[in-house]
Amino acid sequence: MSRVALVFPYFRTRSPTEMLFPPLGVAVLAAHLRALGVEAKVFDGTFSTFERLRDDLSAYQPAIVGISSMVSLTANTLRIAEAVRTDLPDALLVAGGPLPTVFPGRYMRHFDAVFRGEADVSFPRLCLDCFDRSASRASLAELPLDTYGGLFVGDHGLRVDNPTVHHGERELDAFPLPDRSDFDHAAYQQVWLEETGAKVTSIITTLGCPFDCDFCSRPIFGSAVRHRSLTAVFAEIEQIRRLGYDSLWIADDIFTLSRPYLEEFCRRMAGLQMSWSCLSRANGIDRATARRMKETGCKRVYLGLESGSQATLQLMNKQITVEGAVRTVDMYREAGIEVAAFFIVGYPGETVASIEETFKLASTLPLDEISFNVPVPLPGSHLFERVGGPDEGKDWTRENEVTFFYDSEIDQDWLRRRIDETMREFAQKG
Repeated sequence: MSRVALVFPYFRTRSPTEMLFPPLGVAVLAAHLRALGVEAKVFDGTFSTFERLRDDLSAYQPAIVGISSMVSLTANTLRIAEAVRTDLPDALLVAGGPLPTVFPGRYMRHFDAVFRGEADVSFPRLCLDCFDRSASRASLAELPLDTYGGLFVGDHGLRVDNPTVHHGERELDAFPLPDRSDFDHAAYQQVWLEETGAKVTSIITTLGCPFDCDFCSRPIFGSAVRHRSLTAVFAEIEQIRRLGYDSLWIADDIFTLSRPYLEEFCRRMAGLQMSWSCLSRANGIDRATARRMKETGCKRVYLGLESGSQATLQLMNKQITVEGAVRTVDMYREAGIEVAAFFIVGYPGETVASIEETFKLASTLPLDEISFNVPVPLPGSHLFERVGGPDEGKDWTRENEVTFFYDSEIDQDWLRRRIDETMREFAQKG
């Protein structure tokens, strides 16, 4: 059958830190495939089980199976790939996402092909060509493989390594809206209602990040910043409202970076009676902008403050100052916006004294939520290049665990104890 299955291999863990959203990557691919007239179905594992997802895939009988993967989903990805090979031996099996982008060769033992980077256009084109030319996993060479941006094939007697693609703003404006029709919206909304009293879902308005933090990996969108037109963004927001959501999580890395874009977004949000939250940098915001954000529904901002030590911020190449971070927190709070902050402790080269500076800052700032993590050397980051990462077969699925993936001079037991103490102090203060 000429069908494409798009798999998101996450199964709910009920971790206290989980933030559940319909996966936008596969929703975008579904929209592009359907715009080309290709039958496609999303298999979102979030509220399912491995066994049920396996049965559903087998019953659908797709000719092509695409799995979106990242570091924390590696074990699930490979398990599902093995099931597809057993149950659907003739299906073309394709991987995409952050980790396949960085290490495509590793996936060739399990997959027929990998798409690296932004595959919104190239993967649907390959699917369409497969069906139009009656090609299969055994006859991939019959396709114009060098024309699909980001395609990597390193097996089956083929060698394809096409450059990754970053779509320009004009091209993005012509894209169809993400197709969210295959998700269990009632389940997602119920989770958020129980947690926050609002029905929250995610949206992305900008792609790419120009900063070069030492611990950050940007394998999909890269460093070239591109803004979606706000006409398209607000058409998507109207789609989201029709699905019953009343609050937005703006998942951009740099949503508040462009003042004109942010101001126009706020102008269009006025009167919609939707709350929203976003990530923000710990600099570049003034009081008037913060007040305008609050007036148009901004409920909470999340700041990557990372450290209370300026020396550690320099190790991270964070390009902010502790003093600037304090001012930004105060501005948002003065505007009536809640502030959550992320911190990284135990960075390579950091001392116990500098870690204590971070705990002190987290305890004294007027924050509504805090979280602490140890450095995770994400593939594709400068940190990974320096210290390496876990073995290829290691399972990274455990969330928010204080475990070093490399030799560290910081004692893990001490760090766990100090994090627990600081979190208890913070809870008592609230």
